[in-house]
Amino acid sequence: MFPFTRHKNSVASGSLADSFFAVIDRTQATIQFKPDGTILAANANFLKVLGYSLEEVVGKHHSMFVDKDYARTTEYQNFWADLAAGKAFTNQYSRVTKDGSIVWIQATYAPSLDENGKTVSVIKIAMHIPKRQQAIEKIADGLQQLRKGNLTHVVPHCGVPEIDALATAYNLAVEQLSATMSAVAQVGEAVRRKAGELGQGSAELSHRTEVQAATLEETAAAMEELTSTVGAAAEGALAVEKTANQAIVTARNGGKIAQDAIDAMSQIEKSSHRVSQVITVIDDIAFQTNLLALNAGIEAARAGDTGRGFAVVATEVRALALRSAESAAEINKLIRESSEFVKTGVALVVKAGDELKTIIAGIEAIHSNIAGIANGAKEQAVTLREINIGVGQLDTMTQQNASMVEQSTAASQLLVDHARDLANQVSQFQLSAVKKSAAVPAPNRAETPVRGSALRVAS
Repeated sequence: MFPFTRHKNSVASGSLADSFFAVIDRTQATIQFKPDGTILAANANFLKVLGYSLEEVVGKHHSMFVDKDYARTTEYQNFWADLAAGKAFTNQYSRVTKDGSIVWIQATYAPSLDENGKTVSVIKIAMHIPKRQQAIEKIADGLQQLRKGNLTHVVPHCGVPEIDALATAYNLAVEQLSATMSAVAQVGEAVRRKAGELGQGSAELSHRTEVQAATLEETAAAMEELTSTVGAAAEGALAVEKTANQAIVTARNGGKIAQDAIDAMSQIEKSSHRVSQVITVIDDIAFQTNLLALNAGIEAARAGDTGRGFAVVATEVRALALRSAESAAEINKLIRESSEFVKTGVALVVKAGDELKTIIAGIEAIHSNIAGIANGAKEQAVTLREINIGVGQLDTMTQQNASMVEQSTAASQLLVDHARDLANQVSQFQLSAVKKSAAVPAPNRAETPVRGSALRVAS
């Protein structure tokens, strides 16, 4: 759209322009401004759309028809500066009516130039587009519903191809978003449920792991105590083995002593036998002496007084012989008794020796058994020590597992919390069943793209 100029030297051109302006004035909404935006005039169509009377707008600035915040922007100031410089604009604009409502117009702002090309006024020719306005409001409402999380809202078609294309795209996007959010809700619920099951399983596993850890700890303590006990038993067995060795040595020494005693008793018995033989000889000598003394007494008696002294001696010798015989008999009796005692002692010593041999054999058997027990105790102590180390390692791993289970439980709980948060977030959306795209009919005519910034609310 180019700025237009009235040519005074052409009557035909003037008549054509008047006819042109008459048609525009009858069918379009028009308004005229000074180059700075001050309103000079407006036709009935324009005043009807905006809801003002002519007296209410003449002399006022164009900014009364736009948003107050936008009127203070640099963009708005540049808009009027460009118009004053001779630049024209065609676009769709939102305008504020007298009652504060928003209307949409398709408008052209065209500077009117004098012979020197200077802008003397700005003429705006506009057309009210209520369908487009309603469609945009519906789309705005749909976006508002979307902001609120309502995914069931459908934007209806208005018959404006480019707006209907936008409505179709919006409805399909919301439908897909609704399906996606429904799937997210289902997945979130499944995650929450599975996370809850995982959390419950982790809690049960944590409890069992704690019980197992406590049991292993008690087992480790018991194994430690048992290891100490077996170690002490092994040391005791070694001590008993040592004592048994000493007992064997002592018993063997006792057996040797008993054998020596038997040998000594045998020698005593032999000596007693020889003494008995000597006593027998002495007894025979005493008997012979007694006979000789008796014969000497008889011979002395025959000799009379001459043999009286010899008879006295013979009597004394006989008395001594009798006493010797009596002593020999008494000694022989004592020797026989001693021999009996020696025989009894020898028998007892022999029996004691046999008993010592039996004791030695028993002690040797005990020693062998104790040695086996000691070796077994050593091996058992080593095995128990290894088991104790293994139990300690198992206890450590169980403690680590318990810690990992606690972390897993915490992670499961965190996952449940996140799933619950996700469900809460999804619950803010109002969802519906997935609909077919046919539920939102496409426009009959081919989609027409919106030109430029046609939906810009700014200008």
